[in-house]
Amino acid sequence: MAKGSAMTRAQAEQALQSGIGIVGNLVRDGVELLATGDMGIGNTTSSSAILSVFSGRPVCEVTGRGTGISDTALENKIRVIEKAITLNIPDAKDPLDVLAKVGGFEIGEIAGLILGAAYHRVPVVIDGFISTAGALVRPWWPRPWPRTP
Repeated sequence: MAKGSAMTRAQAEQALQSGIGIVGNLVRDGVELLATGDMGIGNTTSSSAILSVFSGRPVCEVTGRGTGISDTALENKIRVIEKAITLNIPDAKDPLDVLAKVGGFEIGEIAGLILGAAYHRVPVVIDGFISTAGALVRPWWPRPWPRTP
C-alpha cells in the first residue's frame, strides 16, 4: 500500500464476497453465532490506515505497536501508513475504495463475514483490532447480495 493500492476494487469486492459466501455456507449448516478474530501479525498496519481514514484521526493517534515493535519500528510504521494514505487518497465516503487502497484481503473477508451475518440476521462477535477494522468497512452494496461464489 506504500507503493500503490493494496488491491484492485474488483479484488476488494471479491474479498467481501468470499466472507459473505462463508456465512451463507455456515448458516446452511445451522450455525447461529459467528465470531471474527485475527492473529494481527503484520495487518495492524492496514487496520490503522483504515481507522485513520474513517475516523479522520491522525495516523499517530490510531497506530500501536502491534506485536510489540521498537520505538524506531513504530515511527517507521506510522510513516509508511501516512505515505500510503497520501499516495492512494482513499475516499472515506466509499468504504470499498478504502479497503482496496489501504486494506487487506483478510480484512475484506472479515467485512464480508460481518455483512453476511447482518443479512442472515446472525449475531457476530467482533474480537480484536483487525476485526474492528473489518467492521468499519460497510459498503452500500450496489446490487442484490449476498451473492455466493
